[in-house]
Amino acid sequence: MTRHFRTICSVLLVLAMATGCAAPRPVPFQLVDSESRVQKGVIFPGKQLIEARIDGQLYKGFYIFATGEAYSETFGGWRSFPRDTQTTFSSNSARAQLVSDKGQRLSCEFLFESRRAIGECRSPAGVVFQLIADGN
Repeated sequence: MTRHFRTICSVLLVLAMATGCAAPRPVPFQLVDSESRVQKGVIFPGKQLIEARIDGQLYKGFYIFATGEAYSETFGGWRSFPRDTQTTFSSNSARAQLVSDKGQRLSCEFLFESRRAIGECRSPAGVVFQLIADGN
């Protein structure tokens, strides 16, 4: 019985490690321009990479989430000396810079939560695309 129990525990441990280490799935999104033309793209959450294909041209880049630090000072510590507190926070607000093989750029700002995203991308020429990922 002990050998059987150890085997079951080993299998459960391997399964738990496999699901815990699995990379997040890519998130497909659409870029919609002012004429309602739809272009396609993909967000790769595990590597914080993003790519989009616009009129047959591939744009690739990275994205970064907004982070910051907050400081506060509270009283009531030992003998009423102030205590400093530092908190690092992050948000779901992201910015991306994509570049094509031909050197054309695309700048994106979006909110990203789970498998959903919404925001916009702009070219230096002023073309604006709505970025939409609905979680599918």
